[in-house]
Order: sequence, then structure tokens, then C-alpha cells
Amino acid sequence: MSKSQVTTFYSYKGGSGRSMTLANVAWALATNGERVLAIDWDLEAPGLHRYFHPFLSDPDQSASAGLIDRIWDYVSELGREAGRKNRFKLADCNDIVQELELPVGGKGCLHFIGAGQQNERYSEKVGGLDWNGLYARFDGETFISQIIKWAREHYTHILIDSRTGVADTAGICTAQVPDALVLCLVYNRQSIEGTAAVAQSIVATRKAGKRAALRMEFVPSRVEERSAVEAARRHTAQRLIGLIDDDARKVEQSLRRAEVRNYPWCAFEEKLAVFEEFPDERGSLLDAMHDLARRLTASNHIQIKSIDPERLNFYWRRAAFDDPRLFDLRMVAEQSTLDGWKQIQLWLDEAEATDDERPEWLMALAETAMSVVSRRDNRLTVRTGENFANAALHLARKAYLHEPRSYWSRLSLVLDDMAAFHQRAGSLEVALGYVSEAAGLWRDDATSTGRWRRARLLERRANILSSLGRRDAAIDAYTEMVAIYRRIGRRGLPAGSELEPARAQRLLARKLMEQGHWLAALESINVAMKMIGEPGPLKRDRDVAEIIDILTTRLQIAVHTEDETFDRVAHTVLRTAGRILPGDGERDKVLRELFLCQSELLARQGQFNEALLRIESTPIDFQQLPRVVLQRADTLLNAGRESEAAELLIESVENGAPLTEQTLDLFRRVLASSEHAEQYFDALLSSLSSADEKTGSKIVPTIRTLTDKIKLERKDVSQLVPLLQMFIRKAD
Repeated sequence: MSKSQVTTFYSYKGGSGRSMTLANVAWALATNGERVLAIDWDLEAPGLHRYFHPFLSDPDQSASAGLIDRIWDYVSELGREAGRKNRFKLADCNDIVQELELPVGGKGCLHFIGAGQQNERYSEKVGGLDWNGLYARFDGETFISQIIKWAREHYTHILIDSRTGVADTAGICTAQVPDALVLCLVYNRQSIEGTAAVAQSIVATRKAGKRAALRMEFVPSRVEERSAVEAARRHTAQRLIGLIDDDARKVEQSLRRAEVRNYPWCAFEEKLAVFEEFPDERGSLLDAMHDLARRLTASNHIQIKSIDPERLNFYWRRAAFDDPRLFDLRMVAEQSTLDGWKQIQLWLDEAEATDDERPEWLMALAETAMSVVSRRDNRLTVRTGENFANAALHLARKAYLHEPRSYWSRLSLVLDDMAAFHQRAGSLEVALGYVSEAAGLWRDDATSTGRWRRARLLERRANILSSLGRRDAAIDAYTEMVAIYRRIGRRGLPAGSELEPARAQRLLARKLMEQGHWLAALESINVAMKMIGEPGPLKRDRDVAEIIDILTTRLQIAVHTEDETFDRVAHTVLRTAGRILPGDGERDKVLRELFLCQSELLARQGQFNEALLRIESTPIDFQQLPRVVLQRADTLLNAGRESEAAELLIESVENGAPLTEQTLDLFRRVLASSEHAEQYFDALLSSLSSADEKTGSKIVPTIRTLTDKIKLERKDVSQLVPLLQMFIRKAD
């Protein structure tokens, strides 16, 4: 086995997230193939097992011996036979190790040694142990060292949850046994000063004992808003000079990188982050804990592992113990049967008829009902889905009215789901009302998280406004998004959301383009270009896609503005793509857009052949690149080559390309200018017929019947295009 590492997690005061941090780092390491042993050394207030209880066979520790039991066994045995040569055999703790049933494969494991058996004698054992006597009379230091030696032989990482303060046990955990120390603190004076003093004392103690220097990681937690703690952070950095680095600026940078935001759900339940957050959620606690694990191991191989949802839900049901009904609620929600949905409907009806339900049950039931409605495989009728959604929102409002401070943020999420439900159903005005209400709940929240949430809701609002044709209002919403991100600043963004301000600028630019406000669009996209100058490693596909969208938008705007030559803009865009984008495939997408923009410029100058040559350097994929097809058809029409344009459009329909408004407009131009209009229209119907056979659609027979009925003269076939347009909209 490779060299193991002992890491102690310590906090000077309670409430600093020490046990939570250890539990989540243990999860991160174990799910990445490490052999991990977690030891609860906070004997006075043990609680680490509560984070692990869904995976333990004895979640309450009522039958499992632990550390205090082992130490008393050692004292008792040595007291009976003081000179025993094998007195350290009890340092082998295999018999008190508890194995967690992790829902992942691989070589990793997570084992646990609890503080001790939680029975009526536990407090007596802890209170009756004289640590000074243990060390002075029973060679306690050697015994503890032998336990650590045994652990090193079996595990790659030993994580110790130390008690708070400066008691004897805290000194053992922080000065005697570890190789690394994670010091959790909050940004208040008592926590800062106490943590700094303890850290200095540990350094001095180990130096006096000629022990190797400890690696220290300071983790500020419960950080509400980064900009609000600037002074506290600077003060902390001054107190920690020499422990992290001799440069105060570098110490401050280290603290900023390690800060863990305040996650309200952590205050109510001891639950691992994997139960509450998605693997790719930006700024999540799950992401922060994996980052800490990477720093502790000095390795980039620690990644968030995807867990089978069904398996994880099984353990989640174990974790949801506050209200017995929550277990049943989660089980029923996972069912894809009408029986399960009928049970949820029954609970909804009961909650509606009762005035004294706990608000937590009301909100959980509301969230579950909305999750069922949002599932694509729900098989609910439109009426039933609407009833579910309305009942869910009503219960969420009841929970909010009962405890506004506890449930306003969760109500906003239900409102957002409600907006999404009506947006999918086409009830855009209703959807607009809900998303506007959800955004309003965050209006007075001046924290970075609150502003970020409001910005995300404004994006949906702008999208709905665009669908309603209210482009000016959509521009106003995007403009407010941009202003919010400007107030948040880069430092205030959740981890993983660094590109969102640039995305907001890009969305605003695109909406301004639609309105023909090219100079305003240019100003906005130039801001986005500056923001992506040095984005760092792009780990997510959506981040790569966003960079490509920004670069291609810049090219498209350059076609319509004369702020500088197109070639100069193209050079800047290609240089940026080469520096930032991770692979040739991504850079090729930018290059393809460049060819299309160059073709459009050439066509405007009447150089149609050169424009077509430029387009032909871009391969056609009728499913993925409809714009290439449409631009080629448009150029062919402008060049007077109607037959080639018609054949291209018909071929695109045959290959499954979406029949858009722009496609229909090009067909209209073909039919209006060609002497073979009737032939082309019949070919179009034939192509649509083959699509009908694949999809079961009835568009073409309906069109044929209606055209025969109203007896349109085939001499003016272009009149059929609006008719075709109407039926396609109806089918969609």
C-alpha cells in the first residue's frame, strides 16, 4: 500500500462545519478509490456517525463499540497485568471497525470507528477517563501511536474528527498524530483569534518535540457573501501569516479559494452533500468538498462520481428520518405507476383539508408533486398534471405563510417549476406571472447567492417574453441580468458559474441583434469577449458550448457592423478559440461559422460563386447544421439558380431537417420565381409524406384534401406555402 496520510479536522468553536467537512471529504476520497478510515475523536459530543447513518448497519451506535471503549479495554487489561509484552495488541482495531455500504464499485472503501457505544454508560466512560493518567501511568502515547500505526497499514487516508477547544484530546489529535490539519473556522473574532492561536501552538509543540511540520488547510465556512467578509478575511490573513505563507496577499487568496458558502439545508440535518446536490451543480457543497479533497491529496484525480439514482435514492430514504412520511413520500415519488400517483393525490387532498400540518411536510409534498409533473414519463393527463401542479403550489404557499423565513427560497423553486410547467403547455402569460413572482422573492436578498438566483430566474422570464413577442421587455430582463452579475462581481459567484456573466452579455447581444440594434449588440458581445479572456480549464461541456456561442456571435455581429474590418475580428476570434477551446472539434465549429459569415459578406457584394465556394467548404449535416443549408439555398436563389435551391431544400426535408419559418420563406421564393413551381411543390409534398410515414403525422393528407376542396389553381402554387405553414404549426 502507498504511504498513508493522517488528517485531523479541528475547530476552535462549534458550529464551524468540522464534522460535515470531514464526512464529505471522506465520501469524496472513498468514491475515488481511496481506502478511508474516519475516526470520531470528539468524545464529549460525538456526531460523525449521523452523517454516515444511512450506510451503517448500526446507525444509532447503540450496539457498536468505539474509541472510548477500546481505550478502557486497554486500561483495564494493563491494570490486571502491567508488564504484559503484548499489551498493545488492542491497538488492532479491526474488531470495532464499521464498514459503510457505499453505493459505488471500485477499490475504495469508507470505514468508521465511532466515539463509543451510545448507552447509559457512555458519559461515565468519557467523564471518568484521566488522559494525563493514561499517558503517565499506562504509556498512553505509545498506545495511541500504535492505533495510528495499525490504521496506516490498512488505509490510505485516516481522517480524525477532533473535539473543539484546547482539551487534552484535541491536543492529541492536532499535535501528536496527524500529517495534515484542516482547521475549520467562521469569520468572527473569537473563531479567528482562537484558531490562529491554536495553530501557532501546534507549530511550536511539534517543533519542540522535533516532529515534522504539519500541512495546514484553513477552511472558512458559513460564508454568506464574499464581498461582506472582505475585512474579516484580511484580518484572518494577517493572523495566519507564517502558517500558510509569509505573503499576506497569498494567505488571503488561499482563504478565498477555501471558503465554503452557507448552505441552509446543512443547518437542519446531518446529511452528505451527495443526497442534496447534483454532480454538475455549480457552486455546490459537493463540488467544494471534492476540491478540498484534491488539495489534501495534492492530486487532480479526485472527481465527483455519478451514482446510480435508484441506488442513491435507497440510501436517501434512510437519511430522511425527520418525518416518517418523508420516507414513504420519496418511495412513492420514484414509482412510475398510476398507483403511486394516486397516493400522492391522496396526500395532496388530505393536506388541503387539514390546517395543522407541519410546514416541512407541506413543502416536501409540494416539491414531490411538482417533480412528478416535471417528469417526461409521467403519463398523467393534462388535467391531472395541472391539478397536481396547482395543489403543489397551494401547499408551498401554506408552508411559506407559516414560516416565511424558512421557506421563501423553496417557494421560489416551486414557482419556477410552475412557470416551466405552463411554459411547456404554451400558457405563456401564466408562466410569466409565476416566474416574475419567483424572481420577486429574491429582490430584497442582497447576498451574492440571492442575486445569482434572481439572475437565473430573469433568464427564464426573458425567454418567455421573447416567445410572447415582447422583445423590448425581454431586452430589459437581460439588461437587468447583466447589471446583477456586475454587482455580484467575479469573486461573489458560486464555484463553477464563472461564465454566467459572459453568457448574460451574449444573450443580451443576441436579443439586440433580433431587433437590429447592431451597435448595442456589439457593445454587449465585446464585454463578453473580455470576460472569457482567461476562463481557466473548461471542465463542463456547457462551458465549452458557451465559449463557442460567444465567439460565433461576435463573428455574426461583425458582418453587420463596421467598427473594424471583418478580417481583424476573425483573427481575434480564431486566436481566442485556439487559446481557450480544448480541442480541434470545438475550434472547427468556430471556423465553420467564420466560413458562413465570409460567405454572407461575399454574397452581399454580389460575388455569389465565391460565396458558394466558401459555403461548400463547410460539410452539410441536415440534422445539425440547418443554417448551412439555408444560407446555401439563399445564395443560390440570389444567384438565379432556383432549381438548385429547390433541390437542396427538398433534400434537406427528406433528410429530416426541421421545417422552419426561414425554410418556408425560401420555398415561397422558389415557387414564386420558377416555372417549375408545381413540380417543386409536389416534390416537397413527397418529401413530407416520407416524413409522415416515420412519425405517424397527418400533415400531407390534410393539406391535399384541403387544397382539392378549395380548388386552388396550381398556376399560383406559392399560395400553398402559407397553407402548409398553418398545418405545420398545428401539428407542432
